[in-house]
Parts: sequence; structure tokens; C-alpha cells
Amino acid sequence: MTKLAPSVLAYIRKHDLLKPGDRVAVAISGGADSVALLRLLDDLRGQAGIVLSAIHFNHKLRGADSDEDERFVCALAPTWRLTPEKHS
Repeated sequence: MTKLAPSVLAYIRKHDLLKPGDRVAVAISGGADSVALLRLLDDLRGQAGIVLSAIHFNHKLRGADSDEDERFVCALAPTWRLTPEKHS
């Protein structure tokens, strides 16, 4: 678990942001910020009782780079036992 996770979990509980059984979809571009958010929520999903999904939409605006982001997300999702939701 990341060092940030306990603070985030406390904030979530204090403000009643998520409840056990809630489905949380993380829109992941493949960039550092969305990967970090996915990692953090993956760390918390057991304690928070959430069902986590990763969603990637390939806008195809950056050619081969967009396709590489899609491949990265699709390869990353199974490492955290997630099923990627891919939309083109």
C-alpha cells in the first residue's frame, strides 16, 4: 500500500464519498497522473469495498502515440486484476 492511501481512505470515509459495493471507473490515459490514481484506488479497493474498473478511450488524436497509450493501458489493467474497458 502506498503511504498516501491511509490518508485518502480516511478522507473518503469522513466525507462518505464511497460505499462498499460502489463501482468506480478510472479514466486512464496512460499518463503518470491517471496511472497513479488507478494505483491508489487499487490499494484502497479492498478496504473501501469498491469494484474498480479501468476505462481508456483512444481518441486517435496523436496517431501512433495514441495507439501505444491504448496498448499500455490494456497491458497494465490485468496486472491489477482489472478488465480494461476500451473504446475507440
